[in-house]
Amino acid sequence: MSDEVEIEDDKKPRAKSSKAFDLTKSILTVVLASIAAAWISHHYKVQEENAAVYTESRKAATNTYYDIIDTMGKRHYYALRSAIGFQYHDDEMVHWQQYENMQMYWNEHRYSILALTKRYFGAATEEQFKGFIPKFDYVNDKLVAAKNAFRDKKPMPEDFSKTDGLLDYLYNLDTEIRNFSESLQEQLKLGQVDIYSPQPPLKKP
Repeated sequence: MSDEVEIEDDKKPRAKSSKAFDLTKSILTVVLASIAAAWISHHYKVQEENAAVYTESRKAATNTYYDIIDTMGKRHYYALRSAIGFQYHDDEMVHWQQYENMQMYWNEHRYSILALTKRYFGAATEEQFKGFIPKFDYVNDKLVAAKNAFRDKKPMPEDFSKTDGLLDYLYNLDTEIRNFSESLQEQLKLGQVDIYSPQPPLKKP
């Protein structure tokens, strides 16, 4: 009889130990599941944030692209109209005033456009943009001379329509602006823009 009691007493600690192990196992399972859930949640949150940054950078860079090309395009367009006006005696001062207004806008926004170009498209693209500045200055000098001659009722200082004259120069400049525009479009297409730094390009999430 005493042997049976000893056996039953021996089983009680084992049962308690098994229950404690099961309880510990359950707690660990819950803890690990919570950690895994938190990690997964954080992982997807980071992915969503990266996707939002990428989308925002593309949007900001695209808007900058339109500002750059719109400003350059209008500077060229009104310069061409003014040159044609002086060359063919067609509303000279009307076209000149339109050009001069655009010239003022260019001067007011040139440095901000340069800064945005570097920020979103990189230093190399900024240098490309800078390369257009002396070309536009050359055109401006020619138009100012024509305007002064018209004001003083003097002959045109030069024939804009001659081979390699100002009109040819402006037509060639139009091609350069178009090529520059296409290079910016290619950067946008390849995702080579960044809202924080121009290089390296953002990777799609």
